[in-house]
Amino acid sequence: MPDPMSSKHQLRQRFRRLRGAVSRDQRQSWTPEINRHLLAAHAVRNARTVAAFLAFDGEPDLRFTLTQLHRRGTTVVLPVLPKKSGDGELEGQTLRFHRWSPATPLQSNTLGISEPSESAHVPLASVDVMLLPMVAYDRSGSRLGMGAGWYDRTLGNSNSRPLLAGVAWSLQCAPSVPIDPWDVPLDAIVTEDGWFTCT
Repeated sequence: MPDPMSSKHQLRQRFRRLRGAVSRDQRQSWTPEINRHLLAAHAVRNARTVAAFLAFDGEPDLRFTLTQLHRRGTTVVLPVLPKKSGDGELEGQTLRFHRWSPATPLQSNTLGISEPSESAHVPLASVDVMLLPMVAYDRSGSRLGMGAGWYDRTLGNSNSRPLLAGVAWSLQCAPSVPIDPWDVPLDAIVTEDGWFTCT
């Protein structure tokens, strides 16, 4: 029987290469389409609070969507990693979500990802829709992330669950993504081709 961890690792390497090979021209063409589909989605339009992410390692850039949501009066929040304690250990194993606006100061976390440096914490229970980054996905809603498990732990440890929409380029669709018992499935996928409800 194939080792699911090995299969995930190989799939992650393959699709990170694919994502990294997307040209600048392709990004400039596809990014507005993803943002258009997000802003048109019923779930996003009606959400009071949307959790999202800032692009890293070739991910789609959602800043236009975030800015438009903020202007509409939607509360926009971004994930923040736990801080390191004096002995270098992380103070927790789940993400926190902090308010974002175009004026929010940002800093790089331990992974090199931008996150709010000075903004209010918003509980996960207040989030209506969560937009998640992905390395790969399949149409059933299985998601492959970067491998650290932050989103799965955060959602698995919560009594509330927002609508989960993974955001990626369509070329990141795999025939099948191996899953583990702790993996949290997606409700929807958003690419430059549209918003798709997972089956």
